[in-house]
Amino acid sequence: MKARHILPLLPAILPLLTPMPLHANEDMEWQATTLNGEKYYGLNLLRTFYKLTTSDKKGKDGEQMTRNSAFSLGLTPGKREATISGYRVRLSAPVAQDDSGELLVSETDFVKLIDPILRPTYINERRDIQTVILDPGHGGTDSGNKTPLLNESVYTLQLAQELAEELKKQGLNVVLTRNGNHDLSDTDRVEVAANCHNAIFISLHLNSGRSDVYGVETYTTAPLSAGKRAMAGNRYDAANAALAFALHSHMVAATKAPDRALRRAYYTLLNTMPCPAAMVMVGYCTHEKEAANLAAEAYRAELVKGLAAGIITFKNAIRPGAQITVPAAPKPQPPAPVAKPATPAPPKQATPPKKNSGSATKNKNTPPKKRSGSRNRRRNRR
Repeated sequence: MKARHILPLLPAILPLLTPMPLHANEDMEWQATTLNGEKYYGLNLLRTFYKLTTSDKKGKDGEQMTRNSAFSLGLTPGKREATISGYRVRLSAPVAQDDSGELLVSETDFVKLIDPILRPTYINERRDIQTVILDPGHGGTDSGNKTPLLNESVYTLQLAQELAEELKKQGLNVVLTRNGNHDLSDTDRVEVAANCHNAIFISLHLNSGRSDVYGVETYTTAPLSAGKRAMAGNRYDAANAALAFALHSHMVAATKAPDRALRRAYYTLLNTMPCPAAMVMVGYCTHEKEAANLAAEAYRAELVKGLAAGIITFKNAIRPGAQITVPAAPKPQPPAPVAKPATPAPPKQATPPKKNSGSATKNKNTPPKKRSGSRNRRRNRR
């Protein structure tokens, strides 16, 4: 069953936003379509409000793309995902379609995802950012994901320390939840955030999965919707979305890693945060080539560059009168193998090599074959 409702102007239906739209059509009435108890808004209303071009059908799946000079919005019927300026964002509800074929977006996704990303300067819970809290995932006895090449707790600490240095150069105050490889509970991490004023919280992690899966993912706590119990992190649903999108888009643009979408989940750490927060999965340590990239100093520098740009973008975007800035989305490319990632050399074997008469044998690519009359030397892989 569908019911039509004539709603007042947008400010009355967007409780998390301030009343004056930015570069939007203020003099319009909003019609909501109710599907299974959830309100939806038509793409034509969004197009009119944001002053977007007429949508064009694209591809066999029925995706419709609409745009203005600042951003583009792509929606596909039946799909629980949208694209904003080419970057993937997961929705709380699938895109619906009415009897006329018009695409419909749920009110939850419109109010707590799409609009905060497109107009972060109008987020109600925005604050002038004074402190950036960087949280290296895991630590101590909890190593997180671990492969022969990467240890998550060690890697995230190194990444956080390098990112902190970059942010300090740009005049930001930075706090790390841990500055060594020791145990730290979610409660400890939340306490660090609670002691910082006007802060944002970014938790850094490595991902794992099938050996053929790779790319960048960014998470926020799932937004509050009808029938759900409110959690502390839901106070910042709109700011969470804007922060996560800024981080995700700039990280994908800097590394050119596959875009595995901005996602929402019920992570305890994010659910209990007393400030805007996001969890960044910088890559899959279980994918051979991406793991090699992650371990390389040059690639890690690109990660730092992208994350720092995302933080600065969010900080600037929530200021009054600011405009949205989104980096151009790169075309997905498979990760190129890295010849020699900079990792600590393994300890030498306790048993020394046998001494033989004759010339010494060296081979930079493979261990030398054992032959009589030659000296074997092992080369540590770096």
